[in-house]
Amino acid sequence: MKELTLKEIQQHSLKVLMHVHEFCVAHDIHYTLAYGTLIGAVRHKGFIPWDDDIDIIMTRENFERFVMEYESSEDFKLVAPHDKKSYIAFARVCDNKDTLVACRTPWSAYTTGVWVDIFPMDAIDDDENRHKARYEEIHKQWAKLAIPRGAKSSFSKQWGLKGNFKILAKKLLSLNGCGVRKQVEAFLAEIQDKTYANSSHCAQLACCDEWGFYEKKDFEEYTMLEFEGHQLMVIKEYDKVLRILYGDYMQLPPESSRVPKQSKSIRFFHK
Repeated sequence: MKELTLKEIQQHSLKVLMHVHEFCVAHDIHYTLAYGTLIGAVRHKGFIPWDDDIDIIMTRENFERFVMEYESSEDFKLVAPHDKKSYIAFARVCDNKDTLVACRTPWSAYTTGVWVDIFPMDAIDDDENRHKARYEEIHKQWAKLAIPRGAKSSFSKQWGLKGNFKILAKKLLSLNGCGVRKQVEAFLAEIQDKTYANSSHCAQLACCDEWGFYEKKDFEEYTMLEFEGHQLMVIKEYDKVLRILYGDYMQLPPESSRVPKQSKSIRFFHK
């Protein structure tokens, strides 16, 4: 199979994003571009030149509506947290028609193509220090999922001797990924703890690799920004939220950091 270039990954990701956008508009579901995708919209009016994925965020209410109302088709596949074949706590809408993806740490039992990540925002403690302490415990629980997920990977020449050795170690440590769904469901219960339902703060906990302590009100109002020639949804307070996470996000990172973030463990191919 022929591997996708970075530009081709971006083109197929954009196709999925536009499909998700059109569904959300038709069903009155709000989302916002997020993380590097949002920086790209603000700073580049499109992809950050070296970025190889698309991220969007929804409030938990909008997220639950999306995963309940969306129906997969021959062209696009939704993998959501409640799916018994999913190993992640957020959702992905995947290209099912034109591309294939190989992952060293599988995130579902499905074979899919290029995707768009959809992350929910969950309620957290209004005290930032208590939230930080809880976040650290949730992060440990999330990190432990990497072992049984990795055990689900297949040995392959493309991962090399070192990569295949890591897969073997994970298979032995977790009995070939036995119990991965049980761990996912326990993690889902933890991040949706009803104790914080009436709080005024939220964070993205489903993929626990970024720190966040945001006000819920910052995810209540939306506007549009240009992204690759299209007008797409963003929260009105995008500048405030980006500065909490990145500081001066308008400053370009050093050249050594301008690399696709998924390339070490994920490979993309034409179908």
